[in-house]
Amino acid sequence: MMQQTCWNVWPDRGFLLNPDPLTALRDVNGLDNFISYEILEHIEQLAGELPTLLASHQLRPTLDDLPLYDLSSLRNSDDALDFRIVERLMQIYSYFASSYVYATDEEPAQHIPAGVAVPLHQLAQLVERPPILSYSGYVLTNWRRINPDGDIALGNIELIQQFLGNRDEQWFILVHVDIEARAAQALTHLPQAMDAAASRDMPQLEAALHKIAESIGAMHKTFSRMPEACDPDVYYRIVRPYIFGFNDVVYEGVAEYDGQPQSFRGQTGAQSSIVPALVTAFGLEHEQSGLTQHLRVMRRYMPKPHREFLTSLEASTIRAYVQDVRQASLTDAYNECLRALGKFRQLHLQYTTTYIFEKVDNPIGTGGTIYRDWLSQLVDETEAQLIS
Repeated sequence: MMQQTCWNVWPDRGFLLNPDPLTALRDVNGLDNFISYEILEHIEQLAGELPTLLASHQLRPTLDDLPLYDLSSLRNSDDALDFRIVERLMQIYSYFASSYVYATDEEPAQHIPAGVAVPLHQLAQLVERPPILSYSGYVLTNWRRINPDGDIALGNIELIQQFLGNRDEQWFILVHVDIEARAAQALTHLPQAMDAAASRDMPQLEAALHKIAESIGAMHKTFSRMPEACDPDVYYRIVRPYIFGFNDVVYEGVAEYDGQPQSFRGQTGAQSSIVPALVTAFGLEHEQSGLTQHLRVMRRYMPKPHREFLTSLEASTIRAYVQDVRQASLTDAYNECLRALGKFRQLHLQYTTTYIFEKVDNPIGTGGTIYRDWLSQLVDETEAQLIS
């Protein structure tokens, strides 16, 4: 299998792709050994035209006519190919699929044409995720720095790919990119905190916990900026429809599916690995429910190295050690992290009310869940696990 080292956890950007995402595949030297530059240019041109095609109602006819480009040669590249190339292609074709199914002002399609479905399925096998747009393609690989030497932060990042290209869509995604970057400090210190707990190094653990809490606070500060340029009504009517999942959609031409309809979860923040990493490392327990089952399913949609990172955190003894030593300043540092996490989750719950719940009688999340009650449960259970 191809190496996915670009998805390692990085001190300067956490779960964000490293090096920075590719923006022009036709400029990648040697890629024509696997895919012709003419094909790459055609695919990227269509990707850039998505907003125009959707607005003019020409998206479906255009993708109906898209030739079936065989991308199976990528599987034979082993480690010779930068994995970011595969991720960019996965992003493009998953945007094609969601654009086709949820084309502007039209009834959702119950099929995806072979020119989109077959390459998307081939790419999904390479990235080891389901063949649909996930948080990885919507957020983690969907940014570029305006100043290449500047920070990965709001004001210095812009989108690579978008559906309609309005300000609200851009801001909604870029806020999440910034949150991911702010989480880097916490993700870097989680393994350090685990090591400190395992070796019973109280000062080291306490210092790491303070850094983690600081990082979660920075995430919350960024998240609180969402209303600055993402209007709830515009989000609900225009941005959100494209990121729902697929229910009984036929992937035409995909032999493995044999013409049978397929269902996959839509893009959702639950596919970010940040909060699962914090919950796992802190040793938090949530009541088994449809929510916990849903969150477990969401791991399938995360990059494989992120899934492996979450698994590595399951060995954490941080909470057990803090409970065992009963030292005031250490307990305070641990609780500081939980309060910061609870505050972040509370803001998420607040946004589900203003951006979605107030606008529909029976709200279902883009990941296919009745999320509001579940989010409230997470907030309550986080607070309940403070150590006294």
